[in-house]
Amino acid sequence: MNNPGRCLCGSVAWEITAEPFQAYNCHCKMCRKAHGAPFGTYWFLLPDQFRWTSDTDTIVHYRSSHLLTRSFCRTCGSVVPYPSERRGLVVAPAGCHDNGRKSDCEIFVAHKAPWFDITSDLPRHDDYPPESGYERVEHEPMPEGPEGVVRGSCLCGAIELHVTEPFRTVHNCHCSRCRRGRAAAHTSNGVTSMNGVKFIRGEEHLKSYKVPDAKFFTQVFCEICGSKMPRIDPDRQIAVTPLGILDDDPGMKPVDHIFVADMAGWHDITDDLPAFQQAPASRSPGPPRHDR
Repeated sequence: MNNPGRCLCGSVAWEITAEPFQAYNCHCKMCRKAHGAPFGTYWFLLPDQFRWTSDTDTIVHYRSSHLLTRSFCRTCGSVVPYPSERRGLVVAPAGCHDNGRKSDCEIFVAHKAPWFDITSDLPRHDDYPPESGYERVEHEPMPEGPEGVVRGSCLCGAIELHVTEPFRTVHNCHCSRCRRGRAAAHTSNGVTSMNGVKFIRGEEHLKSYKVPDAKFFTQVFCEICGSKMPRIDPDRQIAVTPLGILDDDPGMKPVDHIFVADMAGWHDITDDLPAFQQAPASRSPGPPRHDR
């Protein structure tokens, strides 16, 4: 098999030449922030089952824990494959692939986002599966914050923000741009007014990439750790926030799935939310015609 993958901008490309031997949906806080999504899906490969098909000059590495150094494209912010240092393996984000192995299980479900319901019938583990042999990862609870705001932050902590008004709507988007940009099965984006998101610190570390042929679609991320960040859109007077970076419960869950015509072949929708092949006919009060 030859299964190509690439980041959103195409600067980083690779190829998987064999079936991954493990595939996990990870719900830990670090993966949610890195992807700006409810979970990240990872394929585990032997080194000889993987090869780069592009230069790797735009790859940035960020050490997120004593166990893991993550990688992302510094041009567009997509998570890209990285080595598992202690295992001698390659870990690839499935979201950058249209097809491939379906996930074996849900991991770190004890740390899942409060706004996301796990509805698959896959085995669930509070940590890594016991048979994996991977080290246990401890979870640090977030102290309570001020009333009336929902806090968000990047993985490295350089950027902090407050969402100061309720989300108008939240959509699970499966479009190919969101999948590659977030390197995940889908993203979950919340929409507020432009003034509904306030950066508390670190705004100078924001970097953005606009897809050249897109009318609106722009990915914003932390230049240090690659975490996906809210985008303020003055033209439409809205802010689009990836819920994966939130530290508090926003009190609202996704209301539907959109652009499922572009859904990854390795992912299944298992909940009963409405699903639209493209965007719903009426998106009010959200952004017009999706974030395309």
